[in-house]
Amino acid sequence: MKLASALIAVLLLPFAAPAQAKIGDNGVIFAAASLKAPLDRAVERLVTQRRCIAPDGTIRVSYASSGILARQIRFGAPADLFVSADPRWLDYLERNGRIDPAARRTLFTNRLVAVAHGAGGSAERLAPGTATARRLGRERLAIGDPGHVPAGRYAKAALQSLGLWQRARRNIVLAANVRVVAAYVVRREAALGIVYETDAIAEPRVRIAARIPAAAHPPIRYDAAIVEGGDSKCARRWLEALHSPAYRKIFADAGYGMPKKR
Repeated sequence: MKLASALIAVLLLPFAAPAQAKIGDNGVIFAAASLKAPLDRAVERLVTQRRCIAPDGTIRVSYASSGILARQIRFGAPADLFVSADPRWLDYLERNGRIDPAARRTLFTNRLVAVAHGAGGSAERLAPGTATARRLGRERLAIGDPGHVPAGRYAKAALQSLGLWQRARRNIVLAANVRVVAAYVVRREAALGIVYETDAIAEPRVRIAARIPAAAHPPIRYDAAIVEGGDSKCARRWLEALHSPAYRKIFADAGYGMPKKR
């Protein structure tokens, strides 16, 4: 679906915005880069339904790695709602009094895969001795920077758990976020990349070479929270919408899993 640029303004924020910004007037969602395609569709629907849009008729979204966004929020960047690909970044903000701990919610889950350039072919289960594992150390492997990219942290944890990290680390290429990892593989700047399964589904120029066992890394959860000092009323309405069946279907159709009801 082509998104009307008049409806959604996507912000690229390399630095934190001033703390004195009028957050409530901005209508800003900070979200993990891996969510971009389905969240754009969800935000378009929010705008159409006029759910707390800004005075200029938009709901603006800033996409980057969860770690970069969390640090921006920590130091005063104007945001109302934060959706992270790693709950640890919400823990970080909670410790620093920047989110409402009572308004945290798990929205989606995901899986980790290794991708290669091209289409077709069958996917194996990544393990020592497999064809994909033998390529590690000989060819370049792109992963998100584990210091601030959740997909990179999960990738490193999985490779360590499978006993493949020492072999792979010799030719690792670090990326600013998981979407850049996929781009490296598309451009053949890396032979393999470790991304979320949803990224592999969304990018037709890569194929899934191997599926990574879920037990080899921490559970992949997208948690959301309302940012302290922001427009909590609007953030709560957006959070409730994203947790509703109609909006959850947008993400399910994109390949995201839904958390089990407790």
